Parts: sequence; C-alpha cells; structure tokens
Amino acid sequence: MRVYCTVAICLTLGLLSGCNDQRTANRENGSLDVELVRTLNNIGVENAIITQHTLYPYHFEANAGELNELGQRDLSVLARHFAEHPGVLNIHRGDVTEELYQKRIAHVLSGLQAAGVEMSRMSISEGMPGGSGMSSERVVTILQREPEGRITTGLGTTGVAGR
Repeated sequence: MRVYCTVAICLTLGLLSGCNDQRTANRENGSLDVELVRTLNNIGVENAIITQHTLYPYHFEANAGELNELGQRDLSVLARHFAEHPGVLNIHRGDVTEELYQKRIAHVLSGLQAAGVEMSRMSISEGMPGGSGMSSERVVTILQREPEGRITTGLGTTGVAGR
C-alpha cells in the first residue's frame, strides 16, 4: 500500500510539474505574441510618419523652437528614412511668428544633419502631408467666396457644401 501511495504522489507531482512547464511555455509564447504585435504596430506607425513626412506645431515645445518627445521620435524616424532616400520634409508653421518658425526649421535641420542626412538630397517645405493638396484655410476662403457655398468638383458636377 505504501508503494502505491508513493507512486501516486510521484505521478501527481510529475503532472503538476508538467502543467507548470506548460504554463511557462504559454507565458513565453504570449510574450512573443505581444512583441510581434508591438513590432508590427511600430512598423505601421513608422510607415505612417514617413508617408506623412510632416512635423506639426504639436511636435514642438509650446512657444519654443525645440522638438518635444513626440517630435524627436518622429524626426528620428524621418532622419533614418532621409538618410537612405531623398525627399521633402514639411514643417507646418501654424500660427507662430516667422522668427519662431525659422528657429524650428534650424532645429530640425540640425537634427537631420546630426543624424547623417545629406541635406542636398532633400528639401524643407511648408507643404501638405503626403503630397500636394490645398490647405484648409484656402478651402474655407474659396467656399466663402462661392455663392450659397456651391462648389464644383473635378467631375463637372455641382453640389452644395454642408447640405
């Protein structure tokens, strides 16, 4: 009887140990899954930053020429991209003075040069993210000039804005 109890205890401990190993393996697989999702998410975010290729006023410290933490991260992504590929970096002015805007441009250029970007392969613009477009201020001005908010699309159809 004593032998059976000893065997039963050993089997129970063996099963519990096996379950613990399985839990450890599941935890490791879960950690791997989390890292995989995080990596894929980071790649997506970096691709969006590159496609947008624009720094906005919210990328800078308030009323200052220096980038904040978000701006530093985005500039780092853009610098890695521009070190390999030529292109245009938009720095949106917003409602800051010309003097502050020039300080922001100088700060960004300094960061790009420090990252090894060859400045002759790129340019700085106040353009729209992702390519050409029309600023929202310009659209509002056009809509204010049109009678009854009528707009004409490129397809030759006429609609009424806001209706």
